[in-house]
Parts: sequence; C-alpha cells; structure tokens
Amino acid sequence: MTVQPEEQQPAPRFRSPLTIGVIAGGLMILTFIIGVGLGFALARWSGSIGVVGFASVSPGAAERNLGDAHDARELLEPSFEIFWESMNLLYRDFYGEIPPSDEVTYSAIRGVLNRLDDPHTSFMAPEEAESFRTSMQGNFEGIGARVAWDEEHDAVRITEPFENQPAWIAGLRRGDLILAVDGQKLAGSNLTDAIMLIRGEKGSVVVLTILREGVDEPFDVEVTRDRIEIPTVATESVGDNDEIAYIRLNSFNENAGSQVKRALVDALARNPKGLIFDLRGNTGGLLREAVKVTSFFLEDGTVLIERFADGTEKVYTTEGKAIAKDIPLAILVNGGSASASEIVAGAVQDADRAPLIGETTFGKGSVQLPHPLSNGGILRVTIARWFTPNDRTIDGTGLEPDIPIEFSDEARKAGDDPQLEEAIDYLSD
Repeated sequence: MTVQPEEQQPAPRFRSPLTIGVIAGGLMILTFIIGVGLGFALARWSGSIGVVGFASVSPGAAERNLGDAHDARELLEPSFEIFWESMNLLYRDFYGEIPPSDEVTYSAIRGVLNRLDDPHTSFMAPEEAESFRTSMQGNFEGIGARVAWDEEHDAVRITEPFENQPAWIAGLRRGDLILAVDGQKLAGSNLTDAIMLIRGEKGSVVVLTILREGVDEPFDVEVTRDRIEIPTVATESVGDNDEIAYIRLNSFNENAGSQVKRALVDALARNPKGLIFDLRGNTGGLLREAVKVTSFFLEDGTVLIERFADGTEKVYTTEGKAIAKDIPLAILVNGGSASASEIVAGAVQDADRAPLIGETTFGKGSVQLPHPLSNGGILRVTIARWFTPNDRTIDGTGLEPDIPIEFSDEARKAGDDPQLEEAIDYLSD
C-alpha cells in the first residue's frame, strides 16, 4: 500500500525459514506492492483465462466480455465526431506544447475509466504492464511496501512495509498516507500512476510526503530504493516447547499452493499440537492458488461463488484430498488481508473449520479480467463479484474476526504480537 522500523508488524523469528521469492495483487485492492508493479500476480497470458487482483475468470466469462467488445465502436462512433472535431481544433490552434499522441490516447482511456467509480478497472501503459508482468519474478526495485488507494484521502496508504527493507528502514509505518511523490501531489491520480512514481532504480532516492495519524502536519521522508526480495512462505514452530506449527503466506502467486503444501507436509511430519496460518498483510493474487490453499484445510466443500453481471454464476469447490483437515487450526488476519486471503479465510470461517483471529480484513470482493492490448498495455476490467460459501459479500466491509485482537502501536514498539499470542493460547488450551 518514512517512519520507525518498530512500527512494522513483527513476525516470529524464523529458526527454520522456508522462503521462496515471487510476488503478489493484490488488489488492487486494493493493495499493491511498491516495486513489484501492481502487487497482484498475473497469470500466464493464454487463451481467454485471465487472473488479476484476486480472482481468475472462467473461459465463459472472458468470452462473454470479449465477445461484446466490437459493439463499442458502433455505439460510440457517432459521438466521437465531436472528439475528433475538438482534437483537430486543439492541434491546430493551441499555443503551447501538446503531449505525445500515445499520452493523449492513454489520457482519454483513463478519463473514461475514472467515470466508472471503480478503482479496480484500470489501464496500464506498456511500461506499467511490463512492470506488472515482471512482478512474477519475485525480485524488483522499489521501496518494499504494500500499498492501497485510500479514496477518503485521495492518496496512497501504506498497508505493510516489509521488514528491513527501504520503507521500513526509512521509518514508514502501516497506515501512513503518501500525499505526494517528489513534490508531485497524488490527489486526482490513481494507484497505478502513483506506483509508477514511487518505484525506481536501486540506489535512487524518492521523497515521499507523509500524513500520519496523530501528527498535525505532513512531513517528507527520503527513501533509498533497493532490490526487493519477497518470501512467499515462511515457517517456524512457536508456543511452549515449539509444539505449534506456524506458516505465513505473503502472496498468492503462481507458486503459493505448492509452497504451502510443502510447508504443511514438513510441519505435519513433526506432529504439532496445532497450526497457525498467518494471512496478515497478504493482499491476494491468483484465485486458482486460493482454491488450492483452501483445499488443504477443507474437503468436499465450496470455496467461493462468482457472480457475473448477466446473472450467471460459477461455484468453485475444493480440489483433491485435504492434507490438513483435522489439525486444530487458527488463521490470523488484519486490514491488509485482501482478495485471495479473504477467499481462504471466508471459506474456512463459513465451514467453522477455524477461527479468524485479529482485525477486520480489507474487503475486496470483485474480480478483474486483464486484457493484454496490442501495444503491450493491459486493460483490467471488473467482470464479477465473489461471495463466500454462505453467500456473504465482503466487498467494502471485509471479514469480521471471530476473536478480535487489536495490534496497537505500543505493542509493535515493544516487539509484541498480541494476535499471534492469542492464536497460540487458543491452540494450547
């Protein structure tokens, strides 16, 4: 989605870390990872299946959307006469420099999208799209923080600075608002454009204007960009005598399912008393990976319901044999848990498989289809809403934890993690 390092949400010290670099997505969100591009993993561009933010789209849905695309020209062509009339007058008479033709075209597209009142439907120019694609590689150059667009303040909100990476080192905190980048105000902009301003080459410095709760006036923070590595999964043992397994998933990228399975197999081999699955700060990613991860904990159940504008729906169910369906389980969530994280948490909560412990999740319940464009750009279009197995919508509201536990600034400064402690206590009883 800077400040004091101790403000980063602490994670357990990992004595036996299992880390795999690749990213998140997001989204959107949504939330995105600065330096990664747009934060949420993008599926391979094949056929008519697309994935972005938190969900993949069935072939039928993609075909319905693509099949209607040719109607737009017929619908808009008469009205576009006034557009060309205006452009001709502008290019003929304007006293000053006119932007390059591609910028004029991109601005026109974004102008239409801004009228939709949907921050998740967006256009990416070729250079932005390339950054989005390369985010799948798991290493990139930026400040190392997840961010989201804060509509109330018309600014970028930091949802999670990564420990010991540039944003963290500069002192940025979760909840900080970025009002301007190198003096350029973000109000009236959008998340995609803001991220392009914040990202940059390793070693370069970006000045972020920050508004922080409890501080009267905005202030500037210099952040030196670096090469960012994001672990997909981290594991460890916690509790008395290390009797409880702990797995943290940072992103639902294309390797998330296989990495979680590997971590689970390793953890279960030690016969733990219980398992903590940490989704805090996980902004989402691929729907298919969310289905895989849910299927490790639930068997023969519904994962989510996807509904389209034409009234049709698709029900996603668990796949295969659940390898961790019986072990006592607790899931950690917070305001940075979005999209695919909410899919997993919502399915587990509806099945009464495990309690959600922590804070209300982000609340991203829509599905975007990314269309690769002929010039290398990407147009992401919201094409559906998703609902939990019990037919709950979480869009704009999020999932309420079964055991609400606040993670205060005081706890962060002290190096405590009350949410993790609550999960340990729950599984130790």
